Amino acid sequence: MAVRRRNYFRVGLFVFGALMLIVVGIVVLGGGALFRRTATMETYLQESVQGLDIGSAVRYRGVKIGSVADITFVGTAYRMTPEDPRYFQVGQFVLIRMQIDIDAIGGAATSGQELEAIVRRLVGNGLRVRLASQGITGTSYLEVDYVSPERNPPLQLSWTPDYFYLPSAPSVISRLSSAAEQVFTRLEEANLEKVVNEAGLLLKELRDTNQKLQGLVGGDVIGTALADVAAAARSARGVAAAADENVGHMLVDLRETTMRLNGLSQDIAQHFGGTTLRTLSQGVRDTVAEVRAAVAGLPETVATAGRATRRADAMLATGQQDLELLLQNVTIISQNLKELTETAKRYPAQLLFGQPPKRSEP
Repeated sequence: MAVRRRNYFRVGLFVFGALMLIVVGIVVLGGGALFRRTATMETYLQESVQGLDIGSAVRYRGVKIGSVADITFVGTAYRMTPEDPRYFQVGQFVLIRMQIDIDAIGGAATSGQELEAIVRRLVGNGLRVRLASQGITGTSYLEVDYVSPERNPPLQLSWTPDYFYLPSAPSVISRLSSAAEQVFTRLEEANLEKVVNEAGLLLKELRDTNQKLQGLVGGDVIGTALADVAAAARSARGVAAAADENVGHMLVDLRETTMRLNGLSQDIAQHFGGTTLRTLSQGVRDTVAEVRAAVAGLPETVATAGRATRRADAMLATGQQDLELLLQNVTIISQNLKELTETAKRYPAQLLFGQPPKRSEP
């Protein structure tokens, strides 16, 4: 009996050790998952989730914070029937439920209400879930990150989610495929033949314009104009150089004149005393007063001279016509005297007897 009891003790000890090894292995291999606080959240995707399976990782900026717990459709999870209009609107969206580490996303939240408030603030700041690919392996995971909340607004839900709702955003592959589809659609709608014809016409017009420009640039007009411009530039440079030289001479002369005036003023100050200088200044003031009086009477003198000039102009204009008539008469008289003297030279007797007799033919 004692031997049997010893064997039972050994078996029990062995079984207890094996159980402890199993528990330690689970804790070590699970990375402490048994002791983590987790919360179930769900999101809805409007695209294919090819490569995503239950157990796939959920990463926040590359750090694993959870895993995929369930993948189904919205219509299936919330029992939407074809008679329900929502079945054809949102019923075919993919519903994904995730087990998320509360410490990673909720911080020090101790209750569901606090966690919900934190999640709402994160969602308001742009926290979204989107599908991502793990390179060439073909497997996918869920990426949690911040995006533009204006460009990725949350869905307007017409049902009450069973768990915390975390909005989604389109994946990069989905956006690329959508953009490529839009490009191909526009290419199909565009009239390529018309575009090619217009491009050909545009190229022809460009060639014609280029030829005209080459002809214009290579012509005599441009060459002459460039030569004229070059000559004008040379003339301008010569004028500027001469002007600079003249200005330099003028500055030198002005400097010398200033120096001479300074010397003259010093000489005047040395040779003339105070009384003589005051007498001289008084004479200058008297002379200036006389000049001012003469200048004051100058306008009247100028007006008198103007009136005399206008009268002389009127007299000359009146006698000019008589003078022209007199000159014409003198010209006529001189011509008559010239003719009379010539006639007297040829026929002296004509002055006494009149016309000469006619010659009689034999």
